[in-house]
Amino acid sequence: MGFELADEGALKQLFLEGLGPHRIRRSSPRFSSKILIVLKPPAALAERIFADASHHAQGRTKRAAYPPELLHITLLCIGCFETMPHALTGRLKAALGEIKARPVPVTFDGTSLFGNRNSLVLRSSHAMPEINALSKILQRTLRRANLPCVTASSLTPHLTMIYGCGKIEPMPTGKPYSWLAGSFELIFSHNGETRHESLGRFALSAKADRYEQPESQLYLPGKVIGPSKRPRQRATAQ
Repeated sequence: MGFELADEGALKQLFLEGLGPHRIRRSSPRFSSKILIVLKPPAALAERIFADASHHAQGRTKRAAYPPELLHITLLCIGCFETMPHALTGRLKAALGEIKARPVPVTFDGTSLFGNRNSLVLRSSHAMPEINALSKILQRTLRRANLPCVTASSLTPHLTMIYGCGKIEPMPTGKPYSWLAGSFELIFSHNGETRHESLGRFALSAKADRYEQPESQLYLPGKVIGPSKRPRQRATAQ
């Protein structure tokens, strides 16, 4: 995967391989700032999630619930950086501004522990194909614009409520946490600062084309039409 940047320093700090003539230093993404494309819940719902997670954390972990304004679902990671790559972010915003996609319904009705550090996350017992479809649109758009992104073999939509909380019991959920995401956001997540710097918010439109269905949900006719099984009639001898 290759691309050109006007800011050579931004190229050197991107922790991906094969992006230019310079040898790029490897670093653990866990200890790096990141550029992410995310969905964020509405403020009122984020406050509810934060309050529920804070109550669950009491007496179970020393880790605090993640602040409500930072709660998010990651759709795509652009890469890991030491400082803000301004030349790259300008190109990202231009490409993402061209995307036309529909609002995305989100519903989380359960919780579980996720990752090596045992973070407490919201999960869904049902597939949310629109989130995966939007992520694929983002990937295709960035590739066409010769821009980087870190892709995974599959996307498991989740929202982290408490990071590195250890092996605690999952949080019981009553009423599901649901919203219709009308936009996605490009953010710079500052490592070690518990801070998101918003780089741009991009509206989704109900007038856009419907999302592609995953192959497992493509329509198949109830009756398969095949060759007739009626026995052939022998020709009458004359």
